[in-house]
Amino acid sequence: MLSRHAESFFWLSRNVERAETVARVLDVTYTRSMDLHTGGTWEQRSWRAALAIGMLGAAPSAAPAPADATAANVLERCVFDKDNPSSIRASIAIARTNAIGLRAELSSEVWEHINQLHLDVQEQSGSSVAERGPSRFLRVVRDRCQAIAGVSDATLPHVDGWNFMQLGRFVERASLASRILATAASFDDPWPEWQRLLEMCCASFPFARAATHLQSPPDAAAFILFNPTFPRSVNFCANRIDAALHRLSQSPDRAYTDGAEKLAGRLCAAVTFADAADIVADGLHPFVRAVLTALDSLVGSIQNVYFPRVPIAVAPLNRTDALAG
Repeated sequence: MLSRHAESFFWLSRNVERAETVARVLDVTYTRSMDLHTGGTWEQRSWRAALAIGMLGAAPSAAPAPADATAANVLERCVFDKDNPSSIRASIAIARTNAIGLRAELSSEVWEHINQLHLDVQEQSGSSVAERGPSRFLRVVRDRCQAIAGVSDATLPHVDGWNFMQLGRFVERASLASRILATAASFDDPWPEWQRLLEMCCASFPFARAATHLQSPPDAAAFILFNPTFPRSVNFCANRIDAALHRLSQSPDRAYTDGAEKLAGRLCAAVTFADAADIVADGLHPFVRAVLTALDSLVGSIQNVYFPRVPIAVAPLNRTDALAG
């Protein structure tokens, strides 16, 4: 596969996953702001946390001051701001741009879903979304992004292009799950705050079903980080990344042939052989920062291995050649 096609598959999938997660984070924040802590400190803190997730990658100067992190401002910046690369509009536009370059590689169903979502988002504005209610729009975006992932799995051959989509999806999912956890102040936060974090990760119902004792904040964090069967846990994502890399290189399991596979294996070990006690001992934020650092290094290694930026050597012209040209 051409390197540029591999990169387009990777970023298409990452941006669809980002748009879905940002939509869910904003929807949970908006819904809970209507039910709990209305107008209080907790509501302001929730919108600041949503802003931190929804402006990932934006220039620090672009973020509004903490006092301006109101519902209206956050929704505008995280949904429609073209200058914010993590906004829903920007993410879907980036995904569609990559899909255009892959048109011959994508099934008609995948292209139609991406293109229709792009057109639907482009025709919306802050006023039209506010008139109907933000949750209605955000849930449409969330559901259609999930549909793109499902249609991709169902209609694309599970070969190199699909494997790069898997890499993009699970790298982004693991990164955003970790960043959601990073918005928690401490394990001393009241349980409704941890319930909000679980809902942002689609983990509320699975966590309740898996719980065998009284639920606690360390248990919730451990579920999001370490559960091996929950599709949005960091552990699950890390193992899917490792599997996709091995399918691409066709190297045997428990071995590595390049730096990306080596880093993926380390990440798998870090989140597989850990539990809630390790988070309590090391501290939530240091552990999450270590995971995010590992993911950033892994993405850099994937780029170096599969779509490196190779400089083109150009011989300088001498004066005679320049005049002749």
